[in-house]
Amino acid sequence: MTPALKNQLRHLDWAIVQLLDERARLLAGTAPGDPARAPSIDDLLRRHDGPCSPSDLREVFAVIDRATTTAAEVGS
Repeated sequence: MTPALKNQLRHLDWAIVQLLDERARLLAGTAPGDPARAPSIDDLLRRHDGPCSPSDLREVFAVIDRATTTAAEVGS
């Protein structure tokens, strides 16, 4: 792996962490049982045409939902 590629991946990973933190902050103002808190990925997956499999992305979003919901509830 080239240093440039490694650097790009590090920046992408940092951006992902920042976006997850922002999602948790946005959820902090919502009720824990609110169904609107769940990611609405069905439409995203219908339009997705990238190399990641829809089932893998569904798993990723399930983990994101759990992590950011838990963080939002702790931070509330």
